[in-house]
Amino acid sequence: MEKQGRREQNKLHCRQRILRASRQLFSAEGYEETTMEEIAARAEISKATLYNYFPSKDSLLIGIAEAELADIRGLIAGELQNEPSAVEKLRRALQTFVLDSMRYIPLCRKITYLNSCEDSALFSTRVEMLRIFRALVQEAQDSGEFRRDADAGDIVDLVMGVYLASQFQWQGIDRYSNEYCVEKLDRFFDMALAGVLTEPCAPRG
Repeated sequence: MEKQGRREQNKLHCRQRILRASRQLFSAEGYEETTMEEIAARAEISKATLYNYFPSKDSLLIGIAEAELADIRGLIAGELQNEPSAVEKLRRALQTFVLDSMRYIPLCRKITYLNSCEDSALFSTRVEMLRIFRALVQEAQDSGEFRRDADAGDIVDLVMGVYLASQFQWQGIDRYSNEYCVEKLDRFFDMALAGVLTEPCAPRG
């Protein structure tokens, strides 16, 4: 049993190394220009091992997006479990999505574009992102933080609007400090959701 546990842990670490190498190379060299051989070399594994985990570059994009979603779900279930405000959970989830994209912004823009296309293999990751946001919006409505007469889908669209602005409108985001990015996100978040909050946001900072 212990041996099997170590084996599973080693497989997880290998997968994480592959995804880290992929993010780095796709961002630095470009998705189209990066080869599977380069990814295997950066991850310090054989090409055959790489293909055992990910049979194509497209599957690597899916793996990168799914890993981010898993991190967000872990954040909500773990660190934010005892956060009493669903609005703050929503804010933190959005912050994490954006902050995690800053180092790999060209790659994240590509993923964000592809997961908006219904015929893309990445579309399911967008559906899951929206599901996470919607669950937090519903929680905020149930707790009375958001107006119950507001359409939950419209609120999710507002949150997604802030996310998309960060990805495509903030051209210098890769040079932002984390502190500046959070401060800017807070302003956009508060302005976007001002009309559905039952009480005004308290000044932050």
